[in-house]
Amino acid sequence: MTIQTERPGGSSFLERLIDRWSRLAEHRVLLESYLACSLLPFLFSILPSWVAVSGGPIHRDGVVDYSMGLDAILFAPILETIFIFVPVLEICRFFKVRPLWVALCFALFFELLHTQRNFFGHLMLYPTMVSMTLVYLAMRRKSFVYALLFTIVVHELYNFTVVMGNAYTYDRFFY
Repeated sequence: MTIQTERPGGSSFLERLIDRWSRLAEHRVLLESYLACSLLPFLFSILPSWVAVSGGPIHRDGVVDYSMGLDAILFAPILETIFIFVPVLEICRFFKVRPLWVALCFALFFELLHTQRNFFGHLMLYPTMVSMTLVYLAMRRKSFVYALLFTIVVHELYNFTVVMGNAYTYDRFFY
């Protein structure tokens, strides 16, 4: 009797991406995961915000709270990674849950914790959460410290991009 090591039907795209990222050089993983996280928010949030302000005066009406910027960029990714990513993903690792299900289910759980978004925001950012989960899983194959640091850095870069790249962050443009 032989033991089957390959899953029926092969591995999923997400599992192949985890394998790929676990073998790539660190700078490539950071770049690819950052781009994967940022693509949809750039297309559907950042770019439209700049199109909106290019027409002249607009009123922010508290769209972005400046006091939250530093917390969102620097502190939230560290705390979320340590207190949310690590415990849940390490438990899944202990029980040898298939990476595909870990990525899909944990990303949904983590996205739903961000209650400040509307339904469209959740749909747009779910792939971002999947990507961040994949970074953790891929780097965890190298070491726990890699997984922790890479997830924090990608999350911080992503938050910096969406906060500072959004035109509504700033009081005035073109007037």
